[in-house]
Amino acid sequence: MPLRIIPPAVFMIVCASIPAAEPAPDTQKPVILLTGFEPFGRSNFNTSWDIVSRFEGKEIAGHVVKTLKLKVVYDEIDEPLKEAVEKLKPDVVISFGEGTRDIHVERVAANGYHPMKPKDNKRNPPPRERIAPDGPANIESGLRVDAILKALHDAKFRAYDSNDAGGYLCNECFYRLMALKDAPAVRGFVHVPVIKPSDEAGRKELEEAVGVLVRAAVEK
Repeated sequence: MPLRIIPPAVFMIVCASIPAAEPAPDTQKPVILLTGFEPFGRSNFNTSWDIVSRFEGKEIAGHVVKTLKLKVVYDEIDEPLKEAVEKLKPDVVISFGEGTRDIHVERVAANGYHPMKPKDNKRNPPPRERIAPDGPANIESGLRVDAILKALHDAKFRAYDSNDAGGYLCNECFYRLMALKDAPAVRGFVHVPVIKPSDEAGRKELEEAVGVLVRAAVEK
């Protein structure tokens, strides 16, 4: 049986109607999740979120950074953290909050609130004595604190470790994060100094320090 010859014009139309194969999607980069807090009290600015938000979408040590802003409200931290971890499946989670004049990498999350019972942004005191009534008294950070401090010191940034994350929302965030199930091993909390919105140079310097800190947390 003789082969049927297809005119060139018809052949071109047929080929043009066949959709091209889609390129294989790039392998998704691993994720670093950074969290900061909304402003609290009468302030309209929170250094932790200001700095963290600058890293959204950036790449550090082969990871892409995702960010999350948390409320300064008792019992409204756990679910957002849990949902973000479940959705993003990060390799590393670092939460940040405002502290004193220097960077403090926290070592221990305590299952309790300050005895003065400070009020949150809804003007409510802590709802109970312990964050998690059935949880352990303390949980150690999953960050390599000494390695992070060395990296910061090598880069000429002032930084210290701390065994007391306070009794406010920063400590609750730290404890909630460390108590999460199915969360990455590398996770913890860092206090950053309070910097005024008008101090752009100081904010830029802190951004550089946080970049060093995050890279040290990721790299082995």
